[in-house]
Amino acid sequence: MKEMKLTTQLNIIFTVVTLLTSFIFLVALNRVFDAFRVEQNEQQFEFYYENLFRNYETPPDSLYNGFVIAKNGNVISSDNLEILDGKFTENDLLEMFSHTSLVYTRREVIEHETFYFRVNRKVDGTMIVAFTGEDYLSVVGRSFNLIVRISFIALVLLGNLIILIWSRITVERVKRLKGEIERMTLNGYKVPIEVDGNDEITDLSMTIEKMRREIQSSEKTKQEMLQNISHDFKTPIAVIQSYAEAIYDGVSDRDEASVIIKQTELLNVKVKQLLELNKLEYLKDQNEFEDVSIKEIIQNIVDNHKYRTELNWEVTLDDSIYYGVKENFYTAFNNIVDNAIRYAKSKIEIKLKNKKLTFYNDGEPINQKFIDELFKPYEKGKKGEFGLGMSIAQKTCSHFNLILKVDNINDGVMFTIEPM
Repeated sequence: MKEMKLTTQLNIIFTVVTLLTSFIFLVALNRVFDAFRVEQNEQQFEFYYENLFRNYETPPDSLYNGFVIAKNGNVISSDNLEILDGKFTENDLLEMFSHTSLVYTRREVIEHETFYFRVNRKVDGTMIVAFTGEDYLSVVGRSFNLIVRISFIALVLLGNLIILIWSRITVERVKRLKGEIERMTLNGYKVPIEVDGNDEITDLSMTIEKMRREIQSSEKTKQEMLQNISHDFKTPIAVIQSYAEAIYDGVSDRDEASVIIKQTELLNVKVKQLLELNKLEYLKDQNEFEDVSIKEIIQNIVDNHKYRTELNWEVTLDDSIYYGVKENFYTAFNNIVDNAIRYAKSKIEIKLKNKKLTFYNDGEPINQKFIDELFKPYEKGKKGEFGLGMSIAQKTCSHFNLILKVDNINDGVMFTIEPM
């Protein structure tokens, strides 16, 4: 089926389903119609008999019914004895009904064929015997089968025609969508996907269009990130080069090599951040995940920072745990604390309760426009600084099914981390 065109697959499926359902329908309908035809046969025979009884001197003609009229045991007239297929003669009928009551009805089944008889005796000794067989059933059955066959063929042909037209329209829409997807890479994801209709193909088109915008945004972010990385690395490299050349030329003292060391350390930090950000893309093996005590990580971070600043630290931690990798949690939380130290005026508050972790500093509120783009790699902060710290924190939290958000609150800034 995979090698067939969609149109062919739909036509085959429709035909098979139609055949199966029609077969089941015909079996059920035939059973119902058999009973209906028997009832119709009985009704037409009853009508014929009543007409014959009233006009037996000039008997009515019929293709499906016959009669024998006798008086005092002698046949006066008869008609359509061939309906009885030679199983009964005139004398057989007279003998069979010679001792019956004035009005009598009888049904005989001989060799799987059913015959119906109606007998009426008049006071002058006249006996009227009307009979019928299954000829009426056969004629009606042939008409019914012909109608069913024509209807069935029309249904299959019309259904396949409709399916063919619909499938061609659908396939053309799919082909057009495929063409637009192929052109996306050629035009750099700049041309929008055309969306029309209100069905699943439209939903697919809208999803692809959303993906196109996300790819375009991602490409733009990567381009900006490369530009920012180049800018971020350019300054320390230039400083290192200029001081090294000055020392080599004897223009500068060797003691000024400390500037080179400082710039090298700065570059080392930035390279580590890039490696950390890249590593998050490949951290997929959940066998490395474990229950991690957040209290222990936060306490270690605070101990490493609180004696290096004059800020007041308020730390309240319960025993909540997160599921993930301890090293990555440490890096993410440490980046948030570094950011808080950079902007705090006098204090930093860290609280952990029921798996909700908050970092508050009393620094200046963040511009709302910057809040929306805070976690983009190398986004420039309000002090004109570029960095990866917040992007690493956000990607780490997202990777471990945690939500990281930032809000301006109580004349300060609060970062909140909690499970999704």
